[in-house]
Amino acid sequence: MAAITWNKSMSVKINSIDEQHIILIEMINDFYENIGNRSNNENISKLISGMKKYTIMHFSMEEKYMRQFKYPSYETHKKEHDNFIAKVNALEEKFNSGTLIISFEITSFIKDWLKEHIQFTDMQYSDFFIKNGLK
Repeated sequence: MAAITWNKSMSVKINSIDEQHIILIEMINDFYENIGNRSNNENISKLISGMKKYTIMHFSMEEKYMRQFKYPSYETHKKEHDNFIAKVNALEEKFNSGTLIISFEITSFIKDWLKEHIQFTDMQYSDFFIKNGLK
């Protein structure tokens, strides 16, 4: 069972960003499935690390466009990114040190944050980016 299913309501109408969002959703679904199957800690750690690296790359690309186009809500948007990465870093550290057991609650936090961020926060830049020539 997928944690998140991509649908048109999640599209920011910019192909490169939509494609990255789809990959992030697939990564979350893989993570969710591995939690459900009680995968070993080494595999879970690799999945967390991979999701984090991909998310950082994705956020960097969005932020590059925001700076390039002088997006008026850049600081607020970047703060959301920074707070999410800080939270994921803390979860990863606790998991790798053995002081945190990954649960569906944590997976739900990641899933819910991403879905809300795409459907609300990212949607705010969609028209702005498109007006600046991004497709």
